[in-house]
Amino acid sequence: MDDRTPDDGLPPDGFEWLLPDDAGGTGTPAPPDRAHAADGGEGAASGGTPDAPHDPGGPLFGDEEPARPKGLGTVPPQIPEPEGWRTRRSDRHPPRRRKRGSGTLWRRRLVALALLVAVIVLIALVVAALTRGGSDKKGDGGAVAGKTTAPPSSTTGASSSPSPSPSVTTTPDVRVISGGDVMGDRQVEAYANANGGDAVLRGIAPVLKKGDAAWVNIEGPLTRLGSPYPGKDVTFQGSPLIASALGRSGLDVVTMGNNHAVDYGQAALVDTIKRIEKGHVKVVGAGRNDADAWTPAIVQTDDGATIGFLAWTDIVWPGYVASNGPGVAAARTDVTRMKNAIRKLSRKVDYVVVGYHWGIEYQHYPITDQTSEAHAAVDAGADLVIGHHPHVLQGIEVYKGALIVYSLGDLAFDHSDIETGQTVLVDAKLTPKGVTATLIPVYSSSAGIPAVQRGGGATTILDLVRQYSAPFHTKIRISGNTATVTATKKK
Repeated sequence: MDDRTPDDGLPPDGFEWLLPDDAGGTGTPAPPDRAHAADGGEGAASGGTPDAPHDPGGPLFGDEEPARPKGLGTVPPQIPEPEGWRTRRSDRHPPRRRKRGSGTLWRRRLVALALLVAVIVLIALVVAALTRGGSDKKGDGGAVAGKTTAPPSSTTGASSSPSPSPSVTTTPDVRVISGGDVMGDRQVEAYANANGGDAVLRGIAPVLKKGDAAWVNIEGPLTRLGSPYPGKDVTFQGSPLIASALGRSGLDVVTMGNNHAVDYGQAALVDTIKRIEKGHVKVVGAGRNDADAWTPAIVQTDDGATIGFLAWTDIVWPGYVASNGPGVAAARTDVTRMKNAIRKLSRKVDYVVVGYHWGIEYQHYPITDQTSEAHAAVDAGADLVIGHHPHVLQGIEVYKGALIVYSLGDLAFDHSDIETGQTVLVDAKLTPKGVTATLIPVYSSSAGIPAVQRGGGATTILDLVRQYSAPFHTKIRISGNTATVTATKKK
């Protein structure tokens, strides 16, 4: 008898049968069921040889041999398997059941989770570094004037505390009132001496005081010093009473960049500047020397906005231009310097307003020098350009979101012609988006004392402004006693 047990998993010696072979009808050896031989079977019980294969002596199923498909080998004998052998083997070696790919899936999930955490941490570090860098960087002492600044927000995803809302600083709107030429000599001086310096501008003072800043051109010195400039045909010297009244009338800035500032000499100019400044009014366009004449005036509003003023003259009498001594600032002789001055000022303030004494007297339309110089000023950063000297009104142009008023004519100036008494005050609202100006009609009496106009007088003056502005295709909208014009900056 074979000494191997059924649990060896090998067939006993002598056991061999044939399984059907699909190919050729011959059998291939197959392992028998060894449980019967191992337990002795019928052969063991009857004293037969245990090593001999069991032969039940006939067909396994019924009296007849079952039909066999063609091409198959001999049907193997059906030897019953004793109960309990497979059960015992199953008990000794229980099957291990595991879902396919379950370990790989968990490993993938762990790797993905680790990558996600790493990405979050990296984003947090980058945002924190940017936030810290933005708060530490001061630039030129803070936010650039006229711009909108907002600190960067940080969202790390790892912190549960909410980030503070970013603060946005916007440039406030400002209101600038501009007027034409104020001359304090002749009948205007007589009126001031008789009624006081404040009486000269009393009729328009309520309008001037409504602005964040108001300015005019002072045509000639306001002093008792000096004597007429040698060789000059027309010279002005006004009453000092007017100088001390300018601030009380609502003015913040005046320009003296004109062809009459040095009519009574340099000492008279310096004395006039002192008197005006004593009344808390700034002077531009003329100064104690070249640098002073080119120095801008800066006005800060209650809302914190800043307005810069510069002024020049294109009408220059020999010896009037400032150098080492007092005099005026001339623009046309040094346009490059003028543009650089505007650029420099625009970096310091929110809005830039410039004035020019230019053009041809008694002409209602500007010449090429005026338009080219005005465009250069706007290109350099000016928001509002105000012109004077022709003694009459000229047109208004909208250029690149800025407003150019080529001439406001005379504001306080004695005269004999109606057209030299017709003028407007330009009440301009300056914003980061452009300029909207209200035109307030004014008529100066023959004695040179201005007053706001209404009704037919107002309409006549506003119609003239619209007529003189037609070559620039400027839309002047008249409504009641005023008119409006708008210049919008392109985004």
